[in-house]
This record gives sequence, C-alpha cells and structure tokens, in this order.
Amino acid sequence: MNLGVITQTNEKGQLVVPKSYRDALGINPGIPLQILLKTDGFYVRMIENVITKNTGSNLYLQLLDNTAGSWTDDNWENTASKRKSIEKKASISRKKLW
Repeated sequence: MNLGVITQTNEKGQLVVPKSYRDALGINPGIPLQILLKTDGFYVRMIENVITKNTGSNLYLQLLDNTAGSWTDDNWENTASKRKSIEKKASISRKKLW
C-alpha cells in the first residue's frame, strides 16, 4: 500500500507541497495551481494559462468586447428550420460521397 507523504496543515490551514513532489512536477514559485474539491478530499493540478487582473493585459475583457453582440442579428424564431436545412444539406452531401 502506497501512503505517499503524510503531512499536516499549519494554524492557518496551509499545506506545503513536499519538495520532492514539486521537483518531480516542475512546480516553481508563481506556478498557478487549480484545487478541485472532491467528495473524499481535493485534487491539486498545475494549469498553464490563467487570466487574472494582475496580468495587466485584460485579455478576458478584450475577448468579451470583441464578441459583444455576436448573436444580436440571429433570428431565434427560425432556428429550428435553419438547423433542419443545414442538416438536410449535410445529409445530401454525405450521400453523394457514397
């Protein structure tokens, strides 16, 4: 049975990732980590790209600005008939390939 490393949290509830684990995974200071809550504990993993206020680039806000109003011209009443038409054309083109 592999127990891994047994450790405790400090008085603030903080947990230190053991150095051997950090070295094996390449976790350096400043690496963003995601913590997922599970029914029997939690799972910690590294993530590559994070958009935060501290990035200074406001990429997320730019993305929202660029896509604002993208759906305003869509005619939602005819969505079902448009979808049927698109599916029918796709079906016909597939039959032609046979």
